[in-house]
Amino acid sequence: MNDEQLLTQLRDEVSVPSGDDERLAAKLAAAKAYVASAVGTASIKDEVLADCIVSCAADLYNSRDARLGVMSVGDGTLEPFRVSSDPLRSVWPKLNAAGILTGSVVIA
Repeated sequence: MNDEQLLTQLRDEVSVPSGDDERLAAKLAAAKAYVASAVGTASIKDEVLADCIVSCAADLYNSRDARLGVMSVGDGTLEPFRVSSDPLRSVWPKLNAAGILTGSVVIA
């Protein structure tokens, strides 16, 4: 998948139809680096890799609304929601399901 296709999927995932191009591209680049480090030399299908990159990028993009791991709802209520600070939190189970043992499953 090329960067334009990944960016389109990321826009859909975070519900940003237009604008914020620089920030979306920066989060996509960071997500690609994080996921590449997690995958290492393992073989992974392109569709799974793209899904992992988009999931990670979406978490990174939304992290601005969850400073210090706490996010408040924008509808006027102030109820904190705990958000993981691990940028690969949504990626670990996907990689494990694809047969790449990562995250808490791996014993060093």
